[in-house]
Order: sequence, then C-alpha cells, then structure tokens
Amino acid sequence: MRRLTTALLCLAVLVGCARPGDAPVQVGPAADTGWTTYQTDVTAVRAGADPRSLVLTVALLGDADGCSRNPRITYFTEENNRIYANVVQDSRLSGVVGACPTHTPGEVTLTAPGPIAGRTVVLNEQPWKPDGAGYQRCDPTFGCGPMPKDHCDQAWVSVVVRGMDVSRHSTGSVEGCDGTWLVMTVPFDPVPCGAEPRPGCDASVNVRRYFLRWAGQGGWETIANSTEAGCGPVRTTEPAFPRKLCAHLPRP
Repeated sequence: MRRLTTALLCLAVLVGCARPGDAPVQVGPAADTGWTTYQTDVTAVRAGADPRSLVLTVALLGDADGCSRNPRITYFTEENNRIYANVVQDSRLSGVVGACPTHTPGEVTLTAPGPIAGRTVVLNEQPWKPDGAGYQRCDPTFGCGPMPKDHCDQAWVSVVVRGMDVSRHSTGSVEGCDGTWLVMTVPFDPVPCGAEPRPGCDASVNVRRYFLRWAGQGGWETIANSTEAGCGPVRTTEPAFPRKLCAHLPRP
C-alpha cells in the first residue's frame, strides 16, 4: 500500500509540472545550409567599356542573407565565331521552401581574350545577338538571323499556328493578307484517322477560319474565328478588319 501511495504522489508531481500547450520537441535533420552552385538567369546584355567585355544583368535569388553570392562566369569557350559561357551563382538557402521568394538584379562582366566584335554570345545555352549598343535574345523560331520582313511570309503563319490548340500536323492556308490583317483556314487535325485510316473511322476534317491582326514583334494574334462564309463575326469584333479580305470567302 505504501508503494502504491508513493507512485501516485510521483505521478501527481509529474502532471503538475506539465504546462498546457507544451509541444513535444521535434528531433530531426536540420535544413541543408551548404552553399550550392546554380545557373543564373541572364535578363540583359550590353557592351562593356572594354571591347573585349560585355556586362550581363542577372537575376539573383533575394530576400535573405544566404540566398545568393558570387555571381560569375564559369565555363567559357569560343567556337565557330561564337562565344559560349555559363553564368552561375551560389546559394545556401535555395533549397529551403520560401526562403528566397524574389529576385534582385545583379551584374556580371564577361571578358574575352580578344575583341568581341559583334559576335553572337551563347549564355546558359541561350543565344544573344548584337542589337545596337546592346544585345537581344535570338528568336526561338527564327534563330539569330533576320526575321522575315514580309508579315505574310509562311514562316510567320507557321509560328501562330503552332501556338493554336490544334494538331501538330495542322498548317495554315492563307486566304488573304495585306501585312496588317490576315485571314486563313486551319484544320483541327488534318489526319484524324492517322496515316493509315482505321476501319470505321470518320475522316472528315474540322476546319475553322481565323482572322488575325499583326501585333509587332510578337507576330500575328487571333481576333476571331468562324465556320461561316465571308467575314463571319470579325467585323463585329474588329470593325477595322478589311472586308475585301473576307467578304467573298466560302465556308471553310
């Protein structure tokens, strides 16, 4: 009986020492705080004071000490009249969720052994071409060469079709274009039954007519589409669309 009483007293003392709301201590590995090297996004390129150099504006991880340090050029080589380089930064907190939610601009200087002399520069596998006093990213479609001056060129048409919600086999058939306005038909899927049609497959092709407006550097943008004859709804959406490009068109 004496032993039971002693045990109950000990239990009461332990319960009395516990405070409501006390959480158990979590024991486990801490977040990795070692410095690791990461690729840095380049947002702008301009010529440096030295003909052998370029100044790169980069996006550094930000908002906390330990997010970024030592932005720099690592890999560098010259080949086929191009300069190739990788731009990196070190971070201790990039692996910690929410630790580095923003970016801050920084600068890195790229220096070549000889004059850069207007050569294309490939930074982190992204080519940049000279553009006046600075550089601009090469177009993902047209590369570093000049873009077609003729807005009605099939290359521009192919770009806008690739951005549509249609089959990768679809192509645009231009019905009218004056450089500012474009009307064309695009099949949803030109081979709905595949290269070798299956028995019982309906091979009819769903074709729509698209009306587009030239949007400058971005190319063509769609303003309306229709399965009707003529101009369909485009004149309601955009009264400036010229009737001569669509008034006499049959159903697509």
